[in-house]
Amino acid sequence: MRKFYLVIFLLIFPAVCFPTHSKFYGYERSFPILLSLSGKWKMKLGNVAPTKFYVPSIDDTQWKEIYVPANWYLQGLEYSGVVWFRKHFTVDPCYKGKIVKIIFSGVDYTADVWLNGHYIGFHEGYFAPFSFIINDLLKFGKEDNILVVRVNSPYEEPGKYWGLRKRLIKGVLNHHDTRPGGAWSLRGQEKNTGGIWAPVYLRISKEIAIESVRIDPELDPVRRLARPKINLQVYSSKGKKFIILLSIEPYNFLPNSSFTQRIIRKKLLRKGKNRFTFVFPPFHVKLWWPWDHGFPHLYQLTVIICQGKEVLDTKKEIFGFRTVECNPEDMLWKINGKRLFLRGTNYISTQWLSEMNKEKYLYDLMLMKRANINVVRVHAHIEAPQFYNACDELGMMVWQDFPLQWGYTDEPAFIKEAKKQALEMVHLLYNHPSIIAWCAHNEPPWDAFWMKYKYQDYDPEQNKVVDDYLYRCLKEADMTRYVHKASSTKEHPWFGWYSGVWKDYAKPSRSPFITEFGAQALPGLDSLQKIFKKANPWPKNEEDWKQWEYHNFQRHETFDIAKVSMGKDIQEFISNTQKYQAKLIKLAAESYRRQKYNPVTGIFQFMFCEDWPSINWGIVDYWRNPKLGYNALKVAYQPILPSIEWKKEEWKEEEIVEIGLWIINDLPKAYKNATVKYSLIKGQRSLKTKSIKVNIEPDSAKKILTIKEKLASGSYELVVFILDSTNECLGKNNFNFKVIGK
Repeated sequence: MRKFYLVIFLLIFPAVCFPTHSKFYGYERSFPILLSLSGKWKMKLGNVAPTKFYVPSIDDTQWKEIYVPANWYLQGLEYSGVVWFRKHFTVDPCYKGKIVKIIFSGVDYTADVWLNGHYIGFHEGYFAPFSFIINDLLKFGKEDNILVVRVNSPYEEPGKYWGLRKRLIKGVLNHHDTRPGGAWSLRGQEKNTGGIWAPVYLRISKEIAIESVRIDPELDPVRRLARPKINLQVYSSKGKKFIILLSIEPYNFLPNSSFTQRIIRKKLLRKGKNRFTFVFPPFHVKLWWPWDHGFPHLYQLTVIICQGKEVLDTKKEIFGFRTVECNPEDMLWKINGKRLFLRGTNYISTQWLSEMNKEKYLYDLMLMKRANINVVRVHAHIEAPQFYNACDELGMMVWQDFPLQWGYTDEPAFIKEAKKQALEMVHLLYNHPSIIAWCAHNEPPWDAFWMKYKYQDYDPEQNKVVDDYLYRCLKEADMTRYVHKASSTKEHPWFGWYSGVWKDYAKPSRSPFITEFGAQALPGLDSLQKIFKKANPWPKNEEDWKQWEYHNFQRHETFDIAKVSMGKDIQEFISNTQKYQAKLIKLAAESYRRQKYNPVTGIFQFMFCEDWPSINWGIVDYWRNPKLGYNALKVAYQPILPSIEWKKEEWKEEEIVEIGLWIINDLPKAYKNATVKYSLIKGQRSLKTKSIKVNIEPDSAKKILTIKEKLASGSYELVVFILDSTNECLGKNNFNFKVIGK
C-alpha cells in the first residue's frame, strides 16, 4: 500500500512542485488558448452529398445526436461505412485576427472536413492528430459556424481485401483473433471502431503557431552529460523578427540545487512554415530509467515565442534523457549503457480507444508493475496519448508496433500511405523516453507460412517490399531507437496452444527474443455471465459453441492441443482453463529466464487483458479481474527469482526426485551474504528444511544446487525463499509434484 501511495504522489508531484507560472522572464503567458468542441454533435449515415461539396444550409434538425469524442459503436451504432458529423459553434470576436487552428486528435479512419461550406482538407489514418488553419473561414460573434466531417470506416470485402490484402492501416482494430468474431470468420469486422474518437478543439495563438517540437537528448550516459537539440516547426502569419525562448527544468523531481537551462534567440521568421534547430550547451542531467533499474526522471521543455513583452504562442513537452542500444544479432539490450533483460507483455487496451482515459491506463500499468512487468508491447496498433504519458511517468518501457497485422496489398498507393503513417507515428511519439523500439509489421505473409492453409492465393513473397521500405523509413526517421522489421513466427513459439505441448517450453530456445507466448483461459463466472447474459453460460449445443467462438474461444486448441477437460460444470471448466494457462505461463517464463543471455534477452507474454467482453489470452479479463495466470506471471517475473527447474511432475517411488534451483537476478545490484532457504512439504508436515549462503551477482542467472531425494508416494510441495543479509525476502517460489507408488 505504501508503494501505491508513493506512485500516486509521484504522478501528482509535478503539479504540486512545479505549478504553471504566469510569467517567464517577465513575459505574460497568454497564448495559446484552447477551445473544446467536445459534446453533442449531429450525425447522419451514408453519402448525403458528394465528397468535395457540402452545402452548409442543409437542414440537420432531424439528424441524430451523437457525443464526440467517441467511437460510434460505443454510442450504440453498429455500422461500417460513412458517417456525417456536424457541429454548430460560435467564436468570440476577441479572437478575430488571431491564428486559429482546428485540431482533430484522432479520427478512425478517413476524414473529409468542411467549415462553413468550404472544403478544408482530408486525412487518412486512425491514430495521428491533424489540423487546419481556419481563421479566414471563421465567423465571429453570434454567427453560427458549421463544421462538417465525413468519416469513413469502411467494411473491407472478404476474399478481395480482407483479410489477406487489406488496405486499412488499423492493425488489430480491423483484423485479429481477439476481434469480435475472430480472425477467420466473416464476422471479424463487426463492432467497427470508426468515429471521431479523440478530442476536437480550436487552438488560438497570435501571429505565430508552434506546430511541433522534437527533442534529441544528445546524451553521454556514462558522464550523464547532455547537449539536447531542439527542432522546432513554426508557422508565422507575418514575416518579421520574433524572440524565441527555450527553458528546460525538472518535471517530476526536485533538483539538488537551482536548475533551469535557458536559451533566448531573436529569429527572423518568413511568412508560412519555418524550421529551427537550437542546441543547449552541455549540462549534467538525471537519467530516465525503467522502474526496476532506477527512477524515471523527466524534464519539461517550455518554448515561448514573443514580440516585445507579449507572448504570441507557447508549447510544452515532457521528455527524458536516456539511451537505447540493441544488437540485432543477439538482441542484447542496453538502457543508458547498462544491460537489462526484458520481462514483457502484449497489450491491447480495448477495441474502442475512446473508452480509455488516464485513470484507466494508470490502473492497467499499475497492475502490470505489480506483476513485475517492465516492458509493454503495444501489439499491432497505437494507443491513446495518455498511455505513453503514463509509461514515461511510471518508468515502463514500450515496444511500439506499427498497425500492420498479417496481410496487406502491395499496391504502390498503399506503400506510400504506409510510409506517411509510419512517419506520423514517429513524429507523434518521438519525445517519449519510455519507447525503446519500433516494429514495422506483426507476422507478415512473407514470414507466416501458416497462411497457405488459410488462403488459397497466399503468396510467400507478399509484403516484403512494404516491410523493407518501412524498415528503412523508420531507421532514417529515428536513429535513437532500435527498429525491428517484423515480429516473426520464430519469435512466437506457441507451444501447448498451436503446436507441441506446454512442456516444450522447458527445452532450449531457438530464438534470443520471444515476442509472444501464452494460452487462453476463461474469465471468472461473473464475467462469463456478463458476456453471454446467462446465469449459467455452460455451452449445451452447437449454437452455444458458435456464440463462444464469436467471443474468440478456440475449441480445437483448447481440447485437442492443450487437452483441457471441461469438467462437470462451468466452475470446473473455468478452473481447468485458468490452471492450464497459469502453469504454461510459469513454465515458459521461468525456462526463458534461466536462459538469460544464453541466448534469451527478452520475453513478452501474450496478452495482458481482454480487449472486449470475450474469452482470450488475457491474464486479466475485460473488466480487469485477474485470472490465475496473472499471479503465475507475477511470480515468474519477480526481478529476483528463485527459479525451480524440473524435468517432470511425477516420479515413481524407486526413482530419485531431482530438482534444480536457480537464482535469477534482473536488478543491477549485488546481494552479498544472501540466504536461499527451501522446504520440502508433504501435506501439512515439513519433511526437510535447508538454508544455503550465496552471493548473488547483479544481472545474473546461475544454478546453485540440485536437490536429490528418494521419497515415498504422495503429494509434495517444494517452497523456496531468497533472503538478503537482513532477512528481508527478495523472492519466493513453489513447485508441486507427486511420487507414485509401485
